[in-house]
Amino acid sequence: MLFLISLAIALIVAFLLGKPLKKCPGAFYITAAVLTAVSVVVTQSDVNVSSRFVCDYVLGIFARGALGTAFWAVVMWAGALPNGSSPIKKLMPVRGELSITAAILTFSHIITYGMTYISNLIKGRTGPDFVLTSVICIAMVLIMTPLTVMSFKKIRRKMNPGTWKKIQRFAYIFYALVYIHILVLFIPKAQKGREGYFLSIIVYSAVFAGYAVMRVRKYYIAAKKPEKKLVPNTVCACAFVLPVALAGFFAHNSGTGSADMAVVTENNAATFTFSPGTAAATEAAVTTGKDIKKTSETTAAAGTASVTTSAEPVTSNENDEKTSSVNDEAQEERSDNNEPGQEQHEEIPAAEPQPSFKYRNGEYEGESEGYAGKVHVKLSIENDSVTSISAWADEDDPEYFSDAMNTVIPQIGAKVSAENIDACSGATYSSNGIIEAARKALEQAMN
Repeated sequence: MLFLISLAIALIVAFLLGKPLKKCPGAFYITAAVLTAVSVVVTQSDVNVSSRFVCDYVLGIFARGALGTAFWAVVMWAGALPNGSSPIKKLMPVRGELSITAAILTFSHIITYGMTYISNLIKGRTGPDFVLTSVICIAMVLIMTPLTVMSFKKIRRKMNPGTWKKIQRFAYIFYALVYIHILVLFIPKAQKGREGYFLSIIVYSAVFAGYAVMRVRKYYIAAKKPEKKLVPNTVCACAFVLPVALAGFFAHNSGTGSADMAVVTENNAATFTFSPGTAAATEAAVTTGKDIKKTSETTAAAGTASVTTSAEPVTSNENDEKTSSVNDEAQEERSDNNEPGQEQHEEIPAAEPQPSFKYRNGEYEGESEGYAGKVHVKLSIENDSVTSISAWADEDDPEYFSDAMNTVIPQIGAKVSAENIDACSGATYSSNGIIEAARKALEQAMN
């Protein structure tokens, strides 16, 4: 799971590299910025990373915002831990540096998916989910950017401490929006049975709900100073379990399993249709060629007969002898034909050979890995021509997958092959997924 891997990386940086981070924060900022830039360039370009591990677990933690969210989790929990505890002593001195690093890493996710959102808006691909997620993302960026700028020591020292602290309280809204953003994106996928999303919701809920509970507990103890902490601890435990259970309930309530998911997705597949004229033209050309060949043979035979009958003139006696000879031969032939059991040899025209096809007619389906999940392709073949191709993805970004389909599928339909197909610029992984799935479908159709 990406978030757990990212959380481990963030904890290692916070606890084991705290002193270097505090002493030379610029080196960490530059490193985070370079990694962010590289991830954006690779995911937005035609660079093809063949390793699935690198694509999912190296680029994925940046592009999907898992690493940035993990750093934010460490930052927010640093403010919720009990005062005087060992973890808070290590985290609080570098909390500002961790927040700046988190913001830089988050920009890889903002840029990667922000470009998709802008493109969808320009093309009119909007809906309730699109509007909701867009509003949440914009609000998060508007809050995160100034808070990050004010986290730099030079900026902080120039501000009034009271004002700075009041503005920093907007971080609570930012943390809440991060969690809402995750739920809006993950719950529909978990309900459809997509692998890993239910567990992701439970983990994110535990992190964010746990933080909220611990933050309230810390405020209550600081304000009320109770002698015994059993009651607030019990209340906090119940308050922690409830939101996690509710999140799991909503994520799993309408889930129908991965088998139903494929059907739902397939019903929403994009279908490309192709004219079968190519196969018809090929078959007509074969038939015409055969007819021309037969006509040529007939003409040649007629010419031979003509040559045979156009011999030099002969004398009358010779004509009488030839006529008598012909009559005798005709009489013998009739006599032979009248004999019982004698078969007559009649010329039977040879049957025209049926055209051989490379592929069997029918409907075939293949699947492969796209950018973020399985890609499915279903194609129909008739007389070595593709009549239709349907494609859908379990998890790929709709924008990239749509561009990949519009570029790749017409080539496959025209060539009736998945070889030497040009991928879509900026959607290489989705393109390769479609090409590979089509190749598998064509292999099934092979004679």
